[in-house]
Amino acid sequence: MRRLLLLLGILLSITLTACALLKKNDNTQGHYKYNQELPLKVGNYWAYRVTRYDGFNPNDIMTAAFTMTDTITSVEIKDGFFVATVQSERSAETLVEVRGNYPVTDALQPATTETYWLIVDGNRVLRQDDKLNLSDLQSRVLVEFVFPISLNSQWSMYNAKDAPLNRKVTKVGSITVPAGTFIDCLYLEGVIGGMTFEDWFCRGIGVVWHNAEHHGTPYGNRRELVSYRAK
Repeated sequence: MRRLLLLLGILLSITLTACALLKKNDNTQGHYKYNQELPLKVGNYWAYRVTRYDGFNPNDIMTAAFTMTDTITSVEIKDGFFVATVQSERSAETLVEVRGNYPVTDALQPATTETYWLIVDGNRVLRQDDKLNLSDLQSRVLVEFVFPISLNSQWSMYNAKDAPLNRKVTKVGSITVPAGTFIDCLYLEGVIGGMTFEDWFCRGIGVVWHNAEHHGTPYGNRRELVSYRAK
């Protein structure tokens, strides 16, 4: 009888703990109102096929490929902000093509695992790399999205006062990538730090296609969504 009561007590404790964790997660998600736009929940992931190119001129250039998977590992309320921790895993690069005299030796990058954070500040989603520092959200973050997003939405990719508006939704359309064909998606254009950025953003999923090009030199990358989980 004592063993039975002990077992029942353990089961009750486990049940109460699980309920408490679920309630905590629900309360955390309650601070983020834009899951219909960009779902930020634990377990969601986005796997991309990435092509990277680098060179000195159009005749001396290297192209490499790798896979990148970004997974949300935790969400929490910290200092009043909703914070999603994202683990980004990249496979080792493989060589696709070399033109001219580009020095390939040591140019291919090894597999890496890095962490970045998506920070919800009101209706904005900010991105911070390297280290989470909520006391410095001006110089150390990029403004990824401002919700709700629609045609002609515009904002600054810099999180600084009086920063120029350098990100804009210029069209709505369909996009086909290895993960499938998506309709009613938004095409975003932006310029920052000598780079031009293009994204196809699909509501309820996230970025399904991305392209970045440096001004003046053949340097950049393109990624396409291969698979995802966006519950």
